[in-house]
Amino acid sequence: MATKLHKGTVDSTPVGSDDQGPDGSFFRTLLDKMPDGVFVAQDYRFVFANAALPRMLGYTHDEFVGLPFAAVIPPEILELWNERFRARIGDGEEPPNTYEVRFLCKGGQRKLPIELNANRLIFGGQRSVLGIVRDISSRKRTQEALRESEERFRGSFEQAAVGMAMVDLDGRFLSVNPKLCAILGYPATALHELTFQQITHPDDLEADVEKMHGVLRGDHATYTLEKRHLRGDGSVRWARLTVSLMREAGDTPSHFIAVIEDIHDQRMAQAALADSELRHRLLMHNLHAGLLICAPDARITYGNPEVSRMLHADPKAVIGKSVPELGCTFRDEHGSPLSLENDLLQRVRHSGRELTDLVMSIHCSDDVPPVWALVHAYPEFDTSRRFSRIVLMFIDITDRKRLEAELLADRQMKAAALDAMTSHVAVLDRQGVIVETNASWGRFAERGGYGGGRSFNGVNYLDVLAHVTGPDEAFAKAARDGIEAVMAGRSPLFQMDYPCHCPSERQWFAMKVTPMDAQRERVLVSHENITSIKLAEEAIRILANTDALTGLANRRHFLEIAEEEFARAQRYNTPLAVLMADLDFFKGINDRYGHAGGDTVLRHFAITLSSLLRDSDSAGRVGGEEFAVLLPHTALDGAQAFAERLMECIATTPPDIDGTLAPYTLSIGISEFGPGSKDFSALLRCADDALYRAKHNGRNRYEVVTAQDCNRPAGG
Repeated sequence: MATKLHKGTVDSTPVGSDDQGPDGSFFRTLLDKMPDGVFVAQDYRFVFANAALPRMLGYTHDEFVGLPFAAVIPPEILELWNERFRARIGDGEEPPNTYEVRFLCKGGQRKLPIELNANRLIFGGQRSVLGIVRDISSRKRTQEALRESEERFRGSFEQAAVGMAMVDLDGRFLSVNPKLCAILGYPATALHELTFQQITHPDDLEADVEKMHGVLRGDHATYTLEKRHLRGDGSVRWARLTVSLMREAGDTPSHFIAVIEDIHDQRMAQAALADSELRHRLLMHNLHAGLLICAPDARITYGNPEVSRMLHADPKAVIGKSVPELGCTFRDEHGSPLSLENDLLQRVRHSGRELTDLVMSIHCSDDVPPVWALVHAYPEFDTSRRFSRIVLMFIDITDRKRLEAELLADRQMKAAALDAMTSHVAVLDRQGVIVETNASWGRFAERGGYGGGRSFNGVNYLDVLAHVTGPDEAFAKAARDGIEAVMAGRSPLFQMDYPCHCPSERQWFAMKVTPMDAQRERVLVSHENITSIKLAEEAIRILANTDALTGLANRRHFLEIAEEEFARAQRYNTPLAVLMADLDFFKGINDRYGHAGGDTVLRHFAITLSSLLRDSDSAGRVGGEEFAVLLPHTALDGAQAFAERLMECIATTPPDIDGTLAPYTLSIGISEFGPGSKDFSALLRCADDALYRAKHNGRNRYEVVTAQDCNRPAGG
């Protein structure tokens, strides 16, 4: 039975009629797929039901339709039920729409708690009641569980998937969970300043307050109410409120526990149900797919405007005709006309199965370009499984077919362009499999030992990167992550420079990954040889960061390194020592051996100093004959030992200048990171103060100044 239901209107289709219209069948299918039960009641009986309601109560559909109220309504509420039924089909004010009651299941031994939404309805020309039934047994069990264990409630309060609150007896929020804040659109701090009365819609406030007072009077232990809340942004949101009263040990009421479930979407769906038939008709009329419905004799009973456009026919003119009478020729994807034996209607009628995703062209005349369509055809059967009609759906893919042709030409052009590129280029699919490479990629592979014209198509590039080990593992992982980010749309492109050294030369390449289409079905990976650029950059970096004479870091670069090490020592509270070294009487060395001899001494000192440094240590030339040393993870005693070793090496291995040994000495100042070290410049000043003391106290020695006593002594 396909029956149209529409609240407040007279339905011309009588009860039990077999409406074969596309809208009725669709509407009945929609009702049967609803999880909520739907019924229509007349003459104290249930005269209509969707599939869900009998299933809830243990009946078959045929068993349920026609049952009197007494078979389903418990005896204790039957009189009230009948009274409200009479009021609802009468002319007076309609009773409240929503109830929570219990329906008797088949056999009468079990009662199913349900939530009922009832409305007046004209059905088959007769005043009736439309009911929407929701099984709330699960919700009832949840409420029981909440009352049984307050401790369990408190444990799940913050993580609950529904809104929860503790409210004092005056209605002020004592505690709220994050879900409630999300539902109401207020932060917790704002809700603590409000009462539930202030965020309740004025039209729902009286009912809420009355039910709350009923709980306080002891009329009932809890209550449930669907009401509207005023959100923080001014909007209105429907929610189902369940409230329980908590009592102290002496049975004195203490506060309320409220569970707030967001049902805004469900309420909107209920409101939309009454208007579903109209919306269905509008959908059919405005559907962007052509729709033909044919009777068993292949005559067209319905065609929407879109199919009339595709067939170049008047919408009314197609009714009653067969598809061949429309004057159109249907051809398959290869351009061959469909024979009578291969006609879609005949194939569906004879097989009884649906046909999907058939690509064909529709030719109406030589003057009109053909329309390409993706066609779906399927049979429908009545309740007795008798063949009732065939539905043909045409989705216009003319633009898609034109784009496919354009894409093919574009792909051919791109392939030629790829082969003309000097970069090594590969095209990957969404899984990372190489689907195309250019000529440059192949030539580079041959130079790398992959000879014989090997094709890389079908190789998963991401898997290759995932199995790279050794020194290049980090670069391979970064490349894989970057490619996957572009594929997933997290990044518009990815670029990375990486080394690819071989025994004979050092090489660098620039990888660039870009999507080839908006859907990122393909990504393009290119490798450009940037060895000359990298070698130039490396030379520039060395010149910018290195003292040309000694090969040590220059002052600027040393201070950059020192700032990083100082920040690391602060963060992890690790030792850090700094030394300032100055060559004693260096002017005399220059005067005696000349500036070339002075340069020899400076280089000798730099070499000696570097030989004593660990990998983590740093040294730099910060002045003419002044040097700084940074010793991470080194306390003051370690720094003093380092200074002694350095001075000993300088004393025992003097440099040779033109065949003559040129001994020299050092003065060293030492300081270490401590509570008084605010920044590295302060620490360096302490080491500089210590150096000053070493020179003042006779040179060829080291002195220590900590952050606590970092004051330069008077004198020179």
